[in-house]
Amino acid sequence: MVIDPLSPDDGGVARAGPSLSGQLADSRRLRILALGDVFPWPARDGYRLRFASVLRALAKIGDIDLFVGAFDGEDDVGEPPSFVDRCAVVAAPLSRPSAVLAIRTVRSRLPRRILWREWGVAQLRLRRFVRAPYDLVWYSHADSFVALGDPAFGPAVVDLDNLENFVLRRPSRSMFVFCTRDGRRTHVPRLDVHALARWPLSRRDIRCWSWLQQRIADEAASTVVCSDLDRRRLMASTVEVVPNGYEDPGPSCEPVTRSLDLVMVGHFTYEPNLDGAAWFVRSVLPHLRRLVPEVSIRLVGRHDDRLAAVATVPGVTIVGEVNEVGPELRRARGAVVPLLSGSGTRIKVLEALAYGLPIVTTGVGCEGIGVQPGRHALVCEDPLAFAAACHQLLTDDALCERLRVEGRRLYLDSYGADAIADRVCALARKVALAPPGS
Repeated sequence: MVIDPLSPDDGGVARAGPSLSGQLADSRRLRILALGDVFPWPARDGYRLRFASVLRALAKIGDIDLFVGAFDGEDDVGEPPSFVDRCAVVAAPLSRPSAVLAIRTVRSRLPRRILWREWGVAQLRLRRFVRAPYDLVWYSHADSFVALGDPAFGPAVVDLDNLENFVLRRPSRSMFVFCTRDGRRTHVPRLDVHALARWPLSRRDIRCWSWLQQRIADEAASTVVCSDLDRRRLMASTVEVVPNGYEDPGPSCEPVTRSLDLVMVGHFTYEPNLDGAAWFVRSVLPHLRRLVPEVSIRLVGRHDDRLAAVATVPGVTIVGEVNEVGPELRRARGAVVPLLSGSGTRIKVLEALAYGLPIVTTGVGCEGIGVQPGRHALVCEDPLAFAAACHQLLTDDALCERLRVEGRRLYLDSYGADAIADRVCALARKVALAPPGS
């Protein structure tokens, strides 16, 4: 590892010779170390769903040691499934603001998400945990590769998932908050001074992520992204595409519901999801309510006070995080994915396709997925068109039935969990069995 290391090597890992992976027979089970920055169970958001799916796939061909340097305060850490042989979760909390941290930020090329965390304890614990060398080390996100990685562990596959520099390129409307005038249901924009103060740091992070992702692609044995679009953006020969997948919930035997409920599923502490929900509530919903006054939008997923500030108009319900998302999807007439920025592919779209739930989305929302507008989903960019598409969904049973059939067919053809698992296993064996130095 040569990328701007956060701490010196303490010598805790024996510097063994080259891994025997190049001599492995195809039938031999691999020794796999998985390193991540989020614990994947319960798998209630896109990051965790992807990591959990990857680990389930890797368990088909190898024995897994899992180590997670997690954000402090994660209160929903569950038990790892039986296919994980060894597991450790160690807190890597955010650092306290200080002059030293400010100086490090100026001098370093690392993004704040990595630089502003205290990785020291996790690094020391990891050195006692590993049994290197492994045939393969699978890193979930750039964070774990930079902060916890070591070439002595074994050949590296780094799953970037999203390209963070594109996630951070959010619209300038995030500089504003909206306030409700007393006695009226009118929203007026007010400059968000906190967002304005963060803007230079966000621009810095965009540059840092662009540099870091390219360096990772140059150094890792293989780098993984979710879509062909992100592979073209990264422009490196070692980049592989492993699309997001979703476990099949089974076909719905129920007819199209006559409900006037729409649903948006997401982790609303994730800025693109929060921005998308705010755009829908403030810019789309007023037009839609003039067409369908009884319509309601249900926001399902983890959130904080910022979402409560958004949901101050009639027809909006904050459901919060649920143990099972299926009942929410089954009761809804359709799903909305009103994203304005982001990278990778949205598991919330695959989830709706798997459940046969009609979708209205933006181009960014279905980016990287083989959605054909009008066939698999309704795709719109401006508020009036988005509201009109939701109106169609709520009133046209034939359209809903066609979208749910074609959407589920797309899911079964391209995004089922088994097909994605095959790609993960093929890539893992390719890297593990490659001759040393290749």
